[in-house]
Amino acid sequence: MSDNNPTSLNCPACGAPLEPDGTHATVRCKFCGNVALIPGFAPGQAGGSASAMDEIRRLVGSGSLSDAIQRYQQAYGVDLQDAQEAIDALQAGRTANPTAPGMRPPEELTRTLKQVQQLLASGNKIEAIKVYREHFDVSLERAKSAVDQIEAGGGYQAATGFQALGQPPVQVASPAPARRSWAGCIVGVIVLVVAGAIGFFAFNRGGPLTVHYNNNGPAVMVPAGVEAAPNIAAAFYNADKDAYFAGLLNGTTGKAVWYAPILASGANIDAIAAGTDLVYVASGSSLLAYHDSDGSLAWQTQMPDKLNYGDSVMLVTAGRVITDNADQSIQAYDAATGSLAWNMRLTGYDRTLRLMGSSLVVVDYVDNNNDYGLVFVDPITGAKQQTLTPVCNYNDYTSNLDPDSGLVYDATGNAIYLIFDSSYGCVQRLDLTSGKATWETDSQDGFNFSSNGFQSLNTDSTIYFSNDNDLLSVDKSSGEMKLLLNNPDYELLPLAVAGDKLIVQARRTRGTERFELWGVDASTGTQAWQFTLQGASPIDPPDKMAGLIDDNDYGWTWKLASTGLVLITFQGQPNQMTVETFNPADGSSLGKKTIALSRVSGDFYDIPSVLGWQGDVVYLSLDLGFYSLDVTTGQLKFLY
Repeated sequence: MSDNNPTSLNCPACGAPLEPDGTHATVRCKFCGNVALIPGFAPGQAGGSASAMDEIRRLVGSGSLSDAIQRYQQAYGVDLQDAQEAIDALQAGRTANPTAPGMRPPEELTRTLKQVQQLLASGNKIEAIKVYREHFDVSLERAKSAVDQIEAGGGYQAATGFQALGQPPVQVASPAPARRSWAGCIVGVIVLVVAGAIGFFAFNRGGPLTVHYNNNGPAVMVPAGVEAAPNIAAAFYNADKDAYFAGLLNGTTGKAVWYAPILASGANIDAIAAGTDLVYVASGSSLLAYHDSDGSLAWQTQMPDKLNYGDSVMLVTAGRVITDNADQSIQAYDAATGSLAWNMRLTGYDRTLRLMGSSLVVVDYVDNNNDYGLVFVDPITGAKQQTLTPVCNYNDYTSNLDPDSGLVYDATGNAIYLIFDSSYGCVQRLDLTSGKATWETDSQDGFNFSSNGFQSLNTDSTIYFSNDNDLLSVDKSSGEMKLLLNNPDYELLPLAVAGDKLIVQARRTRGTERFELWGVDASTGTQAWQFTLQGASPIDPPDKMAGLIDDNDYGWTWKLASTGLVLITFQGQPNQMTVETFNPADGSSLGKKTIALSRVSGDFYDIPSVLGWQGDVVYLSLDLGFYSLDVTTGQLKFLY
């Protein structure tokens, strides 16, 4: 039997035991998050050679990092993320420190690190530094640095799914001597195979020990074909470097198609939009475009200011990227090159970009009296197509349009329905061909939209809209307006129409807030059924909940799917989601399924958000990751 004594590896930054997977040249410390290169790694395991590593080292030494990353990918058959991390570790000189026999065993190192973490958790950092120095025999400066990294790594562990401490590290066999017994060879092969299998499942993307960049910001679905699952363009966060960057995920496999380089220090991502073959990112006053094939930078330009505050302040249309900026200006950039195509300065306070037919429609001052009107702009050239100044006259009162007024575009009839937020009710149909009002309906009762702004539902024949405790309907053909429903204890929000039933969200405003779903006859307003959401709050605007999901605060979202009205509820302790389908005609339950959120750790998690739907499949951002859920089958798929 050969003297093949196992050798442990320690992190070069904090000294903690490392757990290599046996197939990769890099390993991430589960305590401080540093990535280190494994000394003596046999490149042949990954399809490379010793000469390839020498070449890579020379490229790093000469500053040719992009070439080094590309060569590393070619030599070892890894993805861009793994290659980037390996080159980063090589450049920084982070090489794992072998622990020779006779030195402290891994179990003792683990106990020391656990003691340091406990001291940090109790706020006794000075004592933690002392313990680290005593056990690892390092200088005060090195001990301070290591404890700082361990302290910073506390948040990292929870974000990536690492367990705090406990399991002894996987040991790496030292190089074999020239002569060894057959038994020793067999044992060695078994150890390598088992370690490799464990490493494959643990470190493969999506595995429990995979480097996982948290989704931390906006995300959008990117169509990938008629039948294919959409890809996801999103903002990610690198905890090691405290930096943000954009990336693209494959919507079927969940694997990263690419990660863009990190943004400048302190920069985050404010908005993401997708075009035909580019992904657009707004970061502060910077606007960047990445090729959706490989994430390479197509162009970058500076906007006059950061994006404005609003629901729709960046859009892509007709070969243009249009932004509404905080300095009250609108910019249009060539979507392919980033060059400025046109810009306009607003004198009013509109914060919404609206596409209506072939026009960009802005609500802005149109005269010296500060009267608002509708300005129609060609989104390609920026030329003003027409300016309309609609007003409502009721008895001796005149009401003007303003940015808070309701605007509902009807593409089929080439018309805009205007709902004036005024002391008396007024609805107009504005024909865009003639620029004139075809009918006007007035009411002595005023319109008072909630703090969430104008909320409406547009169907083929009717517009339903909220007016505080009232729900009104307007016939699009005749202009007939009627009070469909009133309840002084609730704010009423129209959601959808299913057959002859209008689905309404009812928020109780008298006493403790409570959300309910009502089924209402769409023509008479008669309530057919009611479902109370048991303290759950919406995760969608306009009443999106704040805070976290836990055992007290639940969240919900909905969809009118092919199987009926689907209600998805999220809760904590236990972390799970419930999918229940209702018959919209009578509110009866058609089936309910509870799905455990096994990948969500801890007693609470961030409020999920809906990226969008593709048929009956919803794509969710949940606990800093991405999921897809088929609401007809209840199948939940973890994507990233």
